[in-house]
Amino acid sequence: MAPRAQGGKGRTPRREFTERGDGGGRRHGLCRFFQQTGHCKFGSKCKFPHDPSSTLNSEEPSRQFLERKEETPEQILAKAKYISWKRLIKIPPKQNDIATIRLLWTGALTILNGDDRDWKQMLPRDLDDQHNYGREHIQTLLSMVARSHGSGTFIDLAQPFLLVITHSALLDCLSVDTFVGTLYNFISGSNGTRAIPFFQRLSKCLLDIHVETSVTRSIANFETMLVAISTALWELLKRERRVTFHDDLPDLLNSLEKITKICSIDKQSAPFQLVANRIGELRAMIAHANHLLSHEEKPQGDGVSTVVTSVYPRDIVLPQDRYDNDKMDISKIKILPTEDEIRSNHAEFLPSTEPDQPHFLTDKAQRHFDTQFRLLRHDIFGELKEALGGLMTSVENNPTLLDNVKLGLGNIRAYPYPKAHIRYISFDKRRGLEAQISFAQPFLLRKKQPPERRRWWEESKRLEEGVLLCFVSLINLKSSLLFFVASERCVDTKKQHSLSSHDYLGTITAKLATRTQSDMELMIRLSGNDTGGVLLEFPGVLLASFIPILENLQQMQQLSRLPFRQWILPDPITLHGNASKLLDIPPPLYARDPCFTFSLKSILKNPNTDFSLRSSALVKDNSTINKLEAQTELDRGQCEALIAALTREFAFIQGPPGTGKSYLGVQLMKVLLACKSKAHLGPIVVVCYTNHALDQFLEHLSKIGIEKIIRIGGQSQSTILERKNLRIVSQGEMKTKSERYLLATAYSALESERRRIESTLHLLNSIGKRPEWTNLKIHLNQKYPRIHSQFSLVDEDGFQIVGKEPFEDWSQWLRGEFLGESDKSDKTEPTPKEIEHILKVANQNVHSLSLSDRARLIEFWTKEIREDSTDELFELVERDDTLRQKLTNIHDDVDRRVLQTADVIGVTTTGLARRISTLQHVACKVVICEEAGEVMEPHMISALLPSVQHLIQIGDHQQLRPKINNYGLSLESQQGTPYQLDRSQFERLSVGGRGRPTVPVAQLNVQRRMRPEISTLVRETIYPRLVDHTSTKNLPNVVGMRKNVFWFDHDNTEEGPQVDVHQKSHSNVWEVEMTYALVRHIVHQGAYSSSEIAVLTPYTGQLQKLRAVMRNDFEIVLSERDQEMLAKDGFGVEDNDPESEQRTNQLDSEKKPLEKKKLSELLRVATVDNFQGEEAKIVIMSLVRSNKEKKVGFLRTTNRINVLLSRAQHGMYLIGNIETYSNIPMWAKVLGRLQMTDSVGEAFDLCCPRHPDIEMKMTLPGLVLKVDANFLAIDASLVAAIDAKQGVTLRACTKFFHVPNLANASTARAITAVRSKRVVRTAVFALLN
Repeated sequence: MAPRAQGGKGRTPRREFTERGDGGGRRHGLCRFFQQTGHCKFGSKCKFPHDPSSTLNSEEPSRQFLERKEETPEQILAKAKYISWKRLIKIPPKQNDIATIRLLWTGALTILNGDDRDWKQMLPRDLDDQHNYGREHIQTLLSMVARSHGSGTFIDLAQPFLLVITHSALLDCLSVDTFVGTLYNFISGSNGTRAIPFFQRLSKCLLDIHVETSVTRSIANFETMLVAISTALWELLKRERRVTFHDDLPDLLNSLEKITKICSIDKQSAPFQLVANRIGELRAMIAHANHLLSHEEKPQGDGVSTVVTSVYPRDIVLPQDRYDNDKMDISKIKILPTEDEIRSNHAEFLPSTEPDQPHFLTDKAQRHFDTQFRLLRHDIFGELKEALGGLMTSVENNPTLLDNVKLGLGNIRAYPYPKAHIRYISFDKRRGLEAQISFAQPFLLRKKQPPERRRWWEESKRLEEGVLLCFVSLINLKSSLLFFVASERCVDTKKQHSLSSHDYLGTITAKLATRTQSDMELMIRLSGNDTGGVLLEFPGVLLASFIPILENLQQMQQLSRLPFRQWILPDPITLHGNASKLLDIPPPLYARDPCFTFSLKSILKNPNTDFSLRSSALVKDNSTINKLEAQTELDRGQCEALIAALTREFAFIQGPPGTGKSYLGVQLMKVLLACKSKAHLGPIVVVCYTNHALDQFLEHLSKIGIEKIIRIGGQSQSTILERKNLRIVSQGEMKTKSERYLLATAYSALESERRRIESTLHLLNSIGKRPEWTNLKIHLNQKYPRIHSQFSLVDEDGFQIVGKEPFEDWSQWLRGEFLGESDKSDKTEPTPKEIEHILKVANQNVHSLSLSDRARLIEFWTKEIREDSTDELFELVERDDTLRQKLTNIHDDVDRRVLQTADVIGVTTTGLARRISTLQHVACKVVICEEAGEVMEPHMISALLPSVQHLIQIGDHQQLRPKINNYGLSLESQQGTPYQLDRSQFERLSVGGRGRPTVPVAQLNVQRRMRPEISTLVRETIYPRLVDHTSTKNLPNVVGMRKNVFWFDHDNTEEGPQVDVHQKSHSNVWEVEMTYALVRHIVHQGAYSSSEIAVLTPYTGQLQKLRAVMRNDFEIVLSERDQEMLAKDGFGVEDNDPESEQRTNQLDSEKKPLEKKKLSELLRVATVDNFQGEEAKIVIMSLVRSNKEKKVGFLRTTNRINVLLSRAQHGMYLIGNIETYSNIPMWAKVLGRLQMTDSVGEAFDLCCPRHPDIEMKMTLPGLVLKVDANFLAIDASLVAAIDAKQGVTLRACTKFFHVPNLANASTARAITAVRSKRVVRTAVFALLN
């Protein structure tokens, strides 16, 4: 309602701010008129801001809103139309007023179809506004009954109404979602009692019209109605789950299904498929709800899980309340483990991904969601739960563990911070309720100066914002835990409490990761009692990266929404035996029209010609492929893949290494964008596994002229894409009037909630210390007025008592008795009867109580206040969270509008998870997933946005698989065979399961990366169809080396994991030195910059040592993921590696300043897993493993071997123990091939460009000498003889070695090497004069 005028008649209303400045009189608040009504009669002349963000983010009001533009004629017209329409809902409806009903809903539809966002967003608000009669008008239409021959009229009135409530302007707009939800709640009625009868009458009218010969309706009209009805029903069940139990709902769906069959709707058309899919999802939702209800109604005896018998070899054990988080319905499972779950000895229910194995759910899609959710959750928390459960038991048996700096959690990577306590609980207006947790500084920081301590924390990856924390404490000899998320990482030494401000104490700010009242109560209790414990950090566990995925799986199961379910979960084939067949996949829905064609003009060599591809074209049509190959730059395999991608709604493209997957993706994008307008595609979403691959792909698009690109996520390293980030682009998007009004009211409400929360927190924080009369008197006055009156400052005669408060005198002797010690084990809590007796005495005469009873009574009052205040705080925080969600929805809707205008949206799988709620409201029909072979199936499912009609996956399942944490869920382990969580959807459907068809895969087959000597290694083992492009046959030989491909064999043993410092990786120091020597040699040739060389290794332990040794010569480049893996595996700035440091110092002393300067270039060092999709001219590989047991580790799988062998363009050099690797079949084949070309040996054959005829070998790190007919073999027994040959003068090519007199230095180094290694035989050669 409009505010009343202040003062007398005729006075100008006083405009006020909603916020005041602090003390100085400056006022930065909003215009109150605008806040209350969304309008201001002063318009652009108003001197107060109308934008709430201007009062929060800046000192001065936003100029953007102070200098408002005048309304355009179009805006004036839209406003007039809206005001005219709104007049209809200001008047109560009349019975049978058909003209008003028609005018109301056709007018609403016109507004929603218009271009003015302000009025689109006002419409649902005004319909839901209790001051209007919108609901009454909806009730009038819903209660209408068609009389004889009135079916046509009823449908004509209902159609615009249905189109309004299912309009994308309402369903996709996050800003008005609350209002839309309340409208659907009203339309539903109690459990659907209002909506279902309405839809039944409507369905009957549609059938009657079809039967009546006097009424003619176009098929398009039937299609429109059926799509609207099915969408409205789906939205209704999505928002009002209880409607699924309505008895008439199945019959209603049967009626809709009958209408689709008898109305001659083309079964291949998009409307038919949309309606059929919706009806299928609705049936599944009903079946799922009834299935769960039937199980909930079954009585359980003594808490024992129900066992369902089956025809399978084993029974199905239902997950049903064996502990508090053991639920059949995954939507009821709390994502973070509960304490009861962690303590439970029951094995977690883990279903198999094998469809022939038993499961309590029979619906394929429901089962798929359930399986993927449980396995992904177990992958994240399974081992962590087990470790925490063991720790809690151990702490109860030995409380001193809480102070143990080296507290271990088995195989779980964790940093313990002992002597921790929750110092204070506060409220931040941006982040909400937080706890400041203090702990003992790491030992190595305690004697450092504050600037050094700050630098350590700044460089460290520890306690990063968003990381998962766990606070384990002990109360009354029982352990407890709380999960937190680090919310603010302050390293400022000037702040009172930060990570670096104190010598012996660090403090991190964190939020509770759970939203339960019990956890909040425990946090407050721990803080009030200053209870000690240990803070555990789980590096790499970022809740924001996977919780949205798990929540999305929960929601998708509830809604039974799985696009392309017939391809993702194919039915078994009927052929005998294990034979398989390919699925026949139709074109995407938007291209089902027989006349639809894809224009290929944008990718033709001659832009003046045109070439169109029918959506029904055959992938293997040679004439089409020949024509496409001739007119484009695509090779034959790429042509076939392009056709497959365009003509299949669910398309797979396999790209072996170097075959141009990204190039094909760019050409495919050109074609799709050419038909974007015609097919109403909306933005095309590109999903990649890594930031590097996403940046590369989007840069390619930008370079060919595609400008409307929006990149989601802040991890981009591309300067080209810097201005295309969503965060930057959305800053230019104006908020609507409705959004500004909603923001203003929400911010105002948040400010009120903040004051209440801070007041409650102040009481809780103070009551935890010595209870004061100021904290107790209100409580006593409300609950115990007779006791309160006995502490009054006014006596019975009405005289004022001078001096201290009577309560202070009454309690002054209790200071050492109880305060802050109520949780100690030697204290016994009084029983309710004892408290009742004490209160009875206190009501008569509180001063007659003994000291112990006074202490107990104060403790009891304190407990009551704490409980009441905690209840109040929880409710306040809940309301605060609700308000914050409204703000988030508004800001997300601004982002959604920006995204909707893009041609291409780029996002990583992790970024998609974080922004899934926004992306689900973007109308986009095409999703392209790059690196699909590395994407976990739960992530791929989340990429199936509600509006998607075309999914193209580009990847290679024979390269790296998705990364998981729990090896017990991997198909590489025997234990993980039933689960196979690291098997991508791409691999699962490409390979196919037993008795099930496969998705057809278009494979690229012409590689343009590797020289034939390299490509033959993967061609003869994995890709028999792989063909070398002619350009690869003319690649130059590697300068300075005799062989372009070579395996250096050695038997120097590896170093194992360092368990005491939490480093679980392997390394091999000898290989580090040899790799370093080879890199220096190749760079010395002057033909390659170090940036053209890549050093690869399978282990982070070796990666760390390589980085330590080489970083003084080169600027080491590590990928973001390798940095994360190093931190996760325990290699950070705090690591002390004496051996690497000593070796680095030794090498530094041997190098000259000139050399060091010349070598200071970029050098890429990477793990094999994080180099997929990349390449380098020269690749040097340290294989690491060298042991008597012949354990190969990571490199035993063909996927990793494939990646490792396919990164190099010109030359590839492997350093490893042949005996260790030769027992792996693929390695045996590779070694066989290399041995055939004499490319295996115990020395690298080097070559001087100036003296190509002179042979030289490298047999030890750093020792490179010439070989001739006369040679000297250095043996351990001949060291003394060599020492005596000081007069020997060796000749060396200074161009080759870049240093004079290297021979003597090399000889000396050889002698040192022999002495230190104590080898029996060393192949070191020297040329004598």
